[in-house]
Amino acid sequence: MGDPKGVRFVAVQAALFVVVGAGPGWFGGVGSAGALRALALAVMALGVVLALAAGFRLGRNLTPLPVPVADGRLVTSGVYAFARHPIYGGLLVLALGWSALAGSVGTLAATLALWALFEVKSRFEERALLARYPEYARYRAGTRRFVPFVY
Repeated sequence: MGDPKGVRFVAVQAALFVVVGAGPGWFGGVGSAGALRALALAVMALGVVLALAAGFRLGRNLTPLPVPVADGRLVTSGVYAFARHPIYGGLLVLALGWSALAGSVGTLAATLALWALFEVKSRFEERALLARYPEYARYRAGTRRFVPFVY
């Protein structure tokens, strides 16, 4: 395998974060107002809370690379009881809210590209988790991928 630690995923992910973040300036947008603006901000806040809760729950197991840390353990409690990759989910929810706030189709397209990347990256990561933690198979079978109770 040319990239056993998945470094390329992290590089593409960082580039997509820049594109999503700068999207309204690069692609334009109509913005949002009133109830849509409030909803977009609430969605963004939900994404931040989900990602932060997941990051704190991982503790020393947290890494940007899609492979488990050498001395890590499988985390299945807290938000991880409801989603296998809640940091990815939180970032996607945040980006979706940002796209709505900006009213930018280009930003939404970049968010969809980020979702596609997280789909592929999470599958790569799950192969590594299965190799390290045999109990991951059962956990995966009963737990959503990104967003608790949703997907």
